[in-house]
Amino acid sequence: MPSTFARAATSRWAKSARCRPFIIGLAAIASLLASNAYADLRLEGRFQGRGDGRLEVQVHALDTEGESGAYLVIADTAIPNQCTGEVRGTARKLDASTLRLRAKTDDPNEFCEITLRYNGDRSRVLVTSENCDHFHGPSCDFGGALKRR
Repeated sequence: MPSTFARAATSRWAKSARCRPFIIGLAAIASLLASNAYADLRLEGRFQGRGDGRLEVQVHALDTEGESGAYLVIADTAIPNQCTGEVRGTARKLDASTLRLRAKTDDPNEFCEITLRYNGDRSRVLVTSENCDHFHGPSCDFGGALKRR
């Protein structure tokens, strides 16, 4: 016959073994929810780097409660003694790691389109631009690889 100590130890082990899957599942769900919220917030920030010249992009969340995925994006470019440019507007989230800004030009049929593609940990962003000469002139470009600052 097992001792009282052995029965108590076995009983505690059995209870903890039954609870372990529940605790592990709860921890996994909490981790997933926290990582998704963290990832969305990490789209925001200030990024700097080089393309044709000096580049800076700022990203600010506009709608944190809703699901629209709207962000204010401000892109600046400059080459000393040649050109400078800025475009700002509301960017939409295309997927978990991509934002796209479409800004109107003087021609109602044309848009400056800037796409931001983040790397996995959101520490870098690759910026591409199309049709944006109106905002910076022919010598500059908004495209380049930027690091979080």
